Amino acid sequence: MKRIQKAKGILISIGLVCLLSLSFFLGGMAMARSSESQAVAAAKKTLEKRSEKELVSKSEDFLDNSRNFAQELLQEHGEAPLLAEDTEDGGWECLESILNDVNAGNGARDAILAVCKESGLEAEHAQIKDLTEAQIMEADQETFCASKHPLGN
Repeated sequence: MKRIQKAKGILISIGLVCLLSLSFFLGGMAMARSSESQAVAAAKKTLEKRSEKELVSKSEDFLDNSRNFAQELLQEHGEAPLLAEDTEDGGWECLESILNDVNAGNGARDAILAVCKESGLEAEHAQIKDLTEAQIMEADQETFCASKHPLGN
């Protein structure tokens, strides 16, 4: 009789442990589903806040064009200064003027200064060749997003 009671107690304990485990599993699944829907909602909200220019500037085509542009600048204009005030001819042959011209804007100076600050470069004394391809692309992207020029088709 004691054995039956002991076995019954063990089975009840095992059943309770299984029931508790099942409730934790189901609760975890519900929380995961809730977290997933919150993440999707947050991502949608973030995408809705982004401007059309920000979305374009993250596109593969834009990034490819910007990469090619950065490579060309490094190869053909590496000796040019970064800022317009550091040129002898009034500023055309510098990264600031080139980025402003290409992006039909005037935000290149701020973008260049931000990139230089981030990397510890003195923009006033640096040349295009002192930047990496990625830094030039970042400045190009920021200048594009800051420009008031409308997007084309």
